[in-house]
Amino acid sequence: MNGEPTKADPDFLRRLKVLVVEDSAEMQRLLTALLASMGIGHVVVALDGERGLAAFAAECPDIIITDGAMTPMDGFEMTRRIRASGAGQAANPDVPILMISGHAGRENVAYARDQGVTDYLVKPLSAEMLYEAIVAAVSRPIHFVETPGYRGPSPRRTLDARRADT
Repeated sequence: MNGEPTKADPDFLRRLKVLVVEDSAEMQRLLTALLASMGIGHVVVALDGERGLAAFAAECPDIIITDGAMTPMDGFEMTRRIRASGAGQAANPDVPILMISGHAGRENVAYARDQGVTDYLVKPLSAEMLYEAIVAAVSRPIHFVETPGYRGPSPRRTLDARRADT
């Protein structure tokens, strides 16, 4: 990383539990290495949305980083189900969810937002972009709304794709 994009407390980052939901072994290794370089203390990896849901319930992560396109359950459906899960369960349905995708189109970002994604990061990732997104997600909570059939960040909020080149 060039410089220090934020003044995040390294002890805070060390205490974070991050769930990475990614079906590509290469991206799993990259994300795990980037998180370790940031001093993130605990990383749990799941291979798809179904396993991600199980890990969410079992591990109670502080933040989730997920790919959008996976089978049998993609990151969009997993996000929707996490947001719909009851607040009475051990895991926090308001957990920040960062989606990583190669699709930067406005319709993709809007769809992710509408499923409850907190932030949308476009591949290729940079360490700085990921770091800034994590710090923003855990330090500046987003207002959540609850309506019939939806629970999550306000669907009216603006969500722009983060890109490493901007």
